[in-house]
Amino acid sequence: MNATATTPAWGLYEQLLPAEIEAIVARTPVAYLPWGALEYHGKHAAVGLDGLKAHGLCVELARVAGGLVLPPVYVAANTIKEVKDLSHRRHSLNFKEETVRTLAREHLEQLVDEKFRVVFLLPGHVGQPHYDILKEEAARMNAAQTTTTVICTSETDLISKDIVIVNHAALGEVSFLMSLYPQSVDLSRLPQDRVPTLADDAVWGPDPRAASAEKGRVYIEAFVAAAKQKITEALR
Repeated sequence: MNATATTPAWGLYEQLLPAEIEAIVARTPVAYLPWGALEYHGKHAAVGLDGLKAHGLCVELARVAGGLVLPPVYVAANTIKEVKDLSHRRHSLNFKEETVRTLAREHLEQLVDEKFRVVFLLPGHVGQPHYDILKEEAARMNAAQTTTTVICTSETDLISKDIVIVNHAALGEVSFLMSLYPQSVDLSRLPQDRVPTLADDAVWGPDPRAASAEKGRVYIEAFVAAAKQKITEALR
């Protein structure tokens, strides 16, 4: 999608002037709301991985589909801090589920009020029931009005499990981060003599030592293709 100085195709909401926002909305009335967490992802990845991942994916999607990317919301429930028998207690902020629900509802209400035809809510943290709460609020908003379609999904719900699966600080998430924010990953901090584990390394899923920016790019392209189709159908 080509953009000009007067008709930008997409933008970062918080960095734009009102006239620039209005031009984008007139062209593509889509808002992207990345939803993250501040959560321990091992010694090898940034604590903001979930929000960085969601925001980066929304930017990649907006580049091809158009629209406005809002700043990530870093308020999550059901983080690794709540997992029993784990020693990973630091570097995670864990909020009440009702706080997440209230923030989701109020964000969606205001984005509907801003006349977006589609709101694409992308949680980077899919801990439960955190993820279900966001999907429930999206469904509630869709049932309450007809002017705006709220899409709430995650990258692993859109990408084939043959490509990437749900994980925590493992191959999938780390590859995303290496492609989107390479400065936020240091694979040398992973153990070299054993497979990383949840108990010792906060890693759940395929071995992150095999992660790469190239794999992350494959995942991103699969996500963008599937997500763009959903947005196109909603606008139609």
